[in-house]
Amino acid sequence: MPTVQSNNVAFDFKSLETEFVANGESFGIIEGIDEFDYSGTINRVKFYGRSRNPLTRTEGEAEYDASITISRDWWHRVRAKAQQMAVPLADLEIVLAFTYYAPDQDLHTDTLVGVRLKEIGNSGKNGPDQQMVKIPLDVMNIYYDGEDVFGNKL
Repeated sequence: MPTVQSNNVAFDFKSLETEFVANGESFGIIEGIDEFDYSGTINRVKFYGRSRNPLTRTEGEAEYDASITISRDWWHRVRAKAQQMAVPLADLEIVLAFTYYAPDQDLHTDTLVGVRLKEIGNSGKNGPDQQMVKIPLDVMNIYYDGEDVFGNKL
């Protein structure tokens, strides 16, 4: 149960649930998630003509970046499921749905689609902490509550 209050609403990392779906099959809710990060950048080009000030700009092209860090145990579950499906890790087409409560007291879902693995990194340290696997991701689009930054719907 979330413990941090924001505008009198419980809101923290523990309220987050992330479902991992690959090639149309759910791998389940990620239980061993340690960290995630995703962002979108709109690359616009300004046109100047003969003016020193820009006259107009393009609508822009989106570029997305993401990564997720999961426990080694969960990483082995992903690998085993991919082998069972006979799909190489590099060919997994992943959808990640991040569902969380926000300060407006509503449930929100950010959906990353067209996701492929970009890199696989392992980290660990001596002590009681579990070994983690960091996975940078190649993302095609991000939908915030079913709508992307250009107004397209899921």
